Amino acid sequence: MKLYGYWRSLATYRVRVALALKGLQLDEPEIPIDLLKGKQFGDAFRKLNPQSVVPALVLDAGAPLVQSMAILEYLEETKP
Repeated sequence: MKLYGYWRSLATYRVRVALALKGLQLDEPEIPIDLLKGKQFGDAFRKLNPQSVVPALVLDAGAPLVQSMAILEYLEETKP
């Protein structure tokens, strides 16, 4: 799993907390997307998430999850 986020984003923080509570580790450190510099509108991130919002959780298989509540629901269903 890879997590794209911004350090001041409450939605990203919510996902980080859920990952920690479930004892899940990311494959690599969180990939920062600097919202103040407009990095969310870059071509690479827009290919990953056309909505240009953080957080985005990229799974080993399947499409990335791009809403914090969807990510939390996925984590609860797959890692109870």
